[in-house]
Amino acid sequence: QGIVKDMYETFVTDLETATQAEGTANKNFEDFIAEKTVELKDMQADKAKKESEKAEAEQRLADTQGMYDDTAAQHEADVAFFDETKAACQTKHEEWTTRSSLRDEELEGISKALEILTSDEARELFSSAIKEGKETGADNKYKTGRDIAPVFLQLDGADSPMSKAFSVLKNSATKGKSLRLAALAVQVREAKVGHFEKVLMMIDSVITTLRREEADDIEKRDQCKDQYKEIESTVKDVDWKIEKNVAKIDKLTKLIELRTEQKEKTIEEIQETEAHMAAITAEKKAENQAFLKAKEEDQQSIDLLMSARHALSKFYAKHEIEMGDVQGAAKAVFAQQAPEFGVSEDQAPDAVFSNKGHRKGESKGIVSILTMIIEDLNDEIKNGMKGEEVAQLDYEQQMATAQKLHDELVAKKLSLENAIAKRSEERGDETADKEANEKDLQGEHDYKKNITPDCDWIIGAFHKRADARKAEMEGLAGAKEFLAGAETEGSALLATKQSGSFDDKALSKVAFLGLRR
Repeated sequence: QGIVKDMYETFVTDLETATQAEGTANKNFEDFIAEKTVELKDMQADKAKKESEKAEAEQRLADTQGMYDDTAAQHEADVAFFDETKAACQTKHEEWTTRSSLRDEELEGISKALEILTSDEARELFSSAIKEGKETGADNKYKTGRDIAPVFLQLDGADSPMSKAFSVLKNSATKGKSLRLAALAVQVREAKVGHFEKVLMMIDSVITTLRREEADDIEKRDQCKDQYKEIESTVKDVDWKIEKNVAKIDKLTKLIELRTEQKEKTIEEIQETEAHMAAITAEKKAENQAFLKAKEEDQQSIDLLMSARHALSKFYAKHEIEMGDVQGAAKAVFAQQAPEFGVSEDQAPDAVFSNKGHRKGESKGIVSILTMIIEDLNDEIKNGMKGEEVAQLDYEQQMATAQKLHDELVAKKLSLENAIAKRSEERGDETADKEANEKDLQGEHDYKKNITPDCDWIIGAFHKRADARKAEMEGLAGAKEFLAGAETEGSALLATKQSGSFDDKALSKVAFLGLRR
């Protein structure tokens, strides 16, 4: 009895110690997990904040890069505009310098002529030398010593205005390879003296055509330059947009890959959590089955022991023999006195039979032992039920924690799937935008390819055509000047010849600029 009691107390003490140690360790573990969970949430919040700041920084970088590209493109356009303006200004300056020099030379000649004609010596000489009326009856066989032929209109000969006009047109047509001037030269050659109205009209028509062609060339050149600038600006803008599209597509692709990797990891964690839940469930079921089996065996043992105790006590109950208090506890169960011998062991036995309750002490001891065993088994069942209750609560807590983690992981997986779908949709939109930009870029290239032959030709041949038109204009202007002068003087001479009269005072009526003050 003492050995069993010591063993029982030892087991109880060890169980309490182990239970207390397990409780302390479990509490420490839960405190550690709670602390790490808080730290994890803080770190996840910091990570989300940093990712948000990174996205904003990338957006600002993209915007700044776009502004820089736009500014660079504007700078290039401004430099090109400045160079063209500078070249145009230099050309205008050279033209102005030339024209100014010619005007100065012309004005110098006029001033010199006026100085000569308005001097006192010239007035005195003219008043003395020039007489009233027209000098007549002069004979050309006399040489005066002065060549005054260039002043008078010659109606025929190599130096006639018609010949000069023909020569000017012919030279200009040959130099500029102009069929229009060649045709005009033929018209001048075939025109009658003094009848150049039709030829002059044709010259005016050609001059008008040349001026219109010049305006058309300028308009076409400016249009082509503007189109080239516009195409260049558009191409740079579209190239920048495509670069942004590519950068954003790469960024979205990396985000999708990252979210996909996180999703796969989350799925693995879900599977691990489900496996853990299944494992602890299976373990709990096994422990419950073991508990039920042990409980059933203890109950069966109690039933057998109770049957044995009942069978042993039945005789004394039937014959109403008082056995006294049955001690079911572990103490004093075997506390029975040793048999006492009232007579010598060598004495002959008594022939008198004992009464029916003579052995109730021994039976009481056995009943007490059975009762102790029954109570111990019953306590074992109670402790088992208590342990099962604690194990069940622990299992339910573990399952609740695992289920909560499982739900969070499932929600995270759903969130990642939504994020992947959203980023995929954004990447699809960005890809479509990139394809549209590439199509616009190809359209600009195709349009430039279509206008390049005409525009390159007009830009390359602009100055050559302008020089050719200038030569034609100069030839036409010279021819027109010769023909107009010839027609005026010819008409005046014909009119004088037909009138048959001469005015001696005609010369004195001519007003000279600068002679009268």
